[in-house]
Amino acid sequence: MTKVDIRLVVRDYDHVAPLACGDITAEGIHLHLDRKTSMLRFVSDPSFQAGEMSFSQYLIRLSRGDRSFVGLPVFVMRVFRHRGFYVVRDSGMQSLQALEGKRVGTNGWADTGNTWARAAIREQGLGIDQIDWVVGPVDDPSYDSFGHRPQLRLPDNVAPCAPGRTLREMLLKGELDALMCPWPPAGFYDPGCPIVRLIANYRRVEQEYARRVGYYPAHHIVAVRREVFDRDPWIASSLYQALERSRIQSQRNRRSLADTTPWLLADIEETSELLGDDWQPNGVGPNQKMIQALCDEELEQGLIESPLDSAQVFEEFEAASSGLS
Repeated sequence: MTKVDIRLVVRDYDHVAPLACGDITAEGIHLHLDRKTSMLRFVSDPSFQAGEMSFSQYLIRLSRGDRSFVGLPVFVMRVFRHRGFYVVRDSGMQSLQALEGKRVGTNGWADTGNTWARAAIREQGLGIDQIDWVVGPVDDPSYDSFGHRPQLRLPDNVAPCAPGRTLREMLLKGELDALMCPWPPAGFYDPGCPIVRLIANYRRVEQEYARRVGYYPAHHIVAVRREVFDRDPWIASSLYQALERSRIQSQRNRRSLADTTPWLLADIEETSELLGDDWQPNGVGPNQKMIQALCDEELEQGLIESPLDSAQVFEEFEAASSGLS
């Protein structure tokens, strides 16, 4: 069988390394794996037949009847989000509850990570309508916080950042009380940086959260374009299997290749005790609770207008994969 050329854009995750190195291959596919291009290009650049995609964006599109992409239950990125809140040093704020009535800047309202972060706020009994929000670029005033995302009607307590301003600047000038963003603001790791985390011991807080909710939040999935799926539905299954085999091979090497930090092995052992050895599973079954939780948050936070059931999210992929088995 002649192999089909597929361009896949995905970040340079460790669990993708076996696929990138050629140890794992995708059956029937001549795969061109791009780990350098921004994943944001996938949605707008049709030269990529498959790619990493915001889980929240996918759900919003799905809820609107937009079937431009077919999602695969490959959860390439997961992060707990209590670490993603920042304040100025000596602000006196040390918990999510302290954000009540405050002004908080965030880099994107519909982003998956920020949706999970607001879920963490709600889990603490604080309504997101009890916070005044500003949406805009964290560090780079030229960054468009809205252009590559689904257009939404922002809630009344959410305002866009003024043109040419950054959230970091506003925080340092006292115009904001806190930031909520996926990566630390510029200069965060510099000695004497005036910006610190709201939750200093975020590791412990996130572990307690994991015990309460029972899942590890996923931010990004992999999707294929509609025209690719309709023409060759087997491509989705082949990509899924290749990414899954790559993940499993990487997972098997965790303990023997744990040299990123001197005590990474201890961290792996502690994480396994809390979340199990397979803490980043793919597939719908092992992730049903997490998928439904994000669907519910999308509805509760006004990102979608009607409920989504976890069974709907990847049903096209599931049906096609079942038909191939």
